[in-house]
Amino acid sequence: MKDKDIAKFYEGFHNLDNNLINKMMENARYKLLRNLLVEVRGKVLVIGCGSKDEMSIINNNCDGVGIDISQTAIMKSKEKYPRFDYYVMDGIHLEFKNSSFNVVVCSEVIEHVRDSEKLLIEIARVLKDNGILIITTPNWWGIYGVMRKIGEILFRKPLTSDNQLIDNWSTPFSLRKKLLKHFKIKKFYGFWYYPPIGKGRVRIPSVILFPFFWLLYPLDVILRRILPWFGHALVFKTVIKKV
Repeated sequence: MKDKDIAKFYEGFHNLDNNLINKMMENARYKLLRNLLVEVRGKVLVIGCGSKDEMSIINNNCDGVGIDISQTAIMKSKEKYPRFDYYVMDGIHLEFKNSSFNVVVCSEVIEHVRDSEKLLIEIARVLKDNGILIITTPNWWGIYGVMRKIGEILFRKPLTSDNQLIDNWSTPFSLRKKLLKHFKIKKFYGFWYYPPIGKGRVRIPSVILFPFFWLLYPLDVILRRILPWFGHALVFKTVIKKV
């Protein structure tokens, strides 16, 4: 698969609208990341800044840089959050000097890159000593992961989120193993314990489910700490291990 094919896919991807449940999930993720970043200072790099509110997670005491493989995403994010710097860039080829950032955020990105190890090596390179990496990615052990596996067995083909070209999810242990090559793990959470509502056009209307999801949100927050292995997404806060 070529870089230009991946970039072309995401140009169209960032023109899609989301339903109420997807927006609720996104806003909950932003809130979690914002809380993890509330006390940080310095320069923050957001890999895969997207076209929505990813840059809203950066507090006012930080300088921010957003990168994305999609020009469309960069333009939309820059319109909403103009105080930050933006670059069209691939995370596995970071065009920054060594030790450039205090914090790197890589949320819902590592599963979509061609070489996850190279991505982590690049992140480690651009982080300063004692720099922080916050990473999230979908979890095979969550209910979404189980349903995806069942679907792949039934349909005898790979099923990806939003038909993305690369969608390699992790387990808590596989991601932890990758991270420990470069980082010390400080915090580990699960995220999003609601069931899937369907795929593509075959969905339960989000307007029907949204009130129930909203009422159960406090339970979702509690489960993040007590059952982190089984959330739809894995959330790790780590510190770089510089030699």
